[in-house]
Amino acid sequence: MAFMLTRFALCVSAATLASGVAHAQPITDVYKGKTITFLVGAGAGASYDFYARALAAHMGKHIPGSPKIVVKTTGGQSGGRDVAEAISNSIAPDGMTIAMTQQTIVLHQVLEPKFARYDARKWYWLGNMAPIRNMLLVWHTAKAQSVEQAKSNEVAIGATSTSSPTYIVPNILNRFVGTKFKIITGYKGVADLDLAMRRGEIEGRGASWLSAQLALATEVQEKKVRAIVMASRTRDPAAPDVPTLSEVMPDEKGRMVANFLAAESDYGRSVFIFASVPDDRARALRAAFEATMKDKEFLEMAAKLKLDIEPTSGDSLAALTNDVVGAPQDIIDLAK
Repeated sequence: MAFMLTRFALCVSAATLASGVAHAQPITDVYKGKTITFLVGAGAGASYDFYARALAAHMGKHIPGSPKIVVKTTGGQSGGRDVAEAISNSIAPDGMTIAMTQQTIVLHQVLEPKFARYDARKWYWLGNMAPIRNMLLVWHTAKAQSVEQAKSNEVAIGATSTSSPTYIVPNILNRFVGTKFKIITGYKGVADLDLAMRRGEIEGRGASWLSAQLALATEVQEKKVRAIVMASRTRDPAAPDVPTLSEVMPDEKGRMVANFLAAESDYGRSVFIFASVPDDRARALRAAFEATMKDKEFLEMAAKLKLDIEPTSGDSLAALTNDVVGAPQDIIDLAK
């Protein structure tokens, strides 16, 4: 996948160079008749994909020239790191590509810097459509139906990779709470995890509670799955009885780690470009994103798809990124 994405990026770069588009062009001329590629570092058919397609269906009309926006999902392996690296290193910063990747990507830069060929402080954030309150859910036949029960009962949990919240949440519980989750990595995305759970290959999975409400609607209604912890700073209004990760920690050290890692929830469904995109194009894209968050048709579509919309500004995301990357080393070491 990384090779394919890099090859795609190089093609985009070559096409841009060949076009000889001048940065001084009026924005309408830049985007009229063009197509913007929306790279999504997650699997098709999951909540990231739903959000991306809803945004793509409406954001273009708010960009001068009304370009078409086409979504390309690249899979959720490595927390969507391929998209982060492509935006930072190989895709032309011409404003013709926007991106959304998994909300752990900034924390991943801090916690596993040797694997991060990007610096999120060099991104220009368009904004966030909604926070993601990640969780860990278990199938109704699992021997543990709570964090407490998981201390004495092994439960097989599926995950995409070690940099994904599907791995991070059960791993933190194992290390700080003493649970016995057996984490099995290698799944391509939430859809694969759900299929594996239905087949009995695994007994639970992480990701957002919204992803469960969307992709496991019948199972949620029939109480075949239940969330046992939320990896967020606050409880999810849709599941108010489920404790946060911080709340199940046995001591202050664990709570410090949990609160640091819970910063990922604030990134949610954030959209970004590289900071070196020409200022006029970057501002136009951010303004279009902000206008879309108030667009009646977009909001109606989101409501129909059961997608929560709680926008956060690009400036707020930039400030959060500086805080996360610049966190005190002792907190980072504890989180590691």
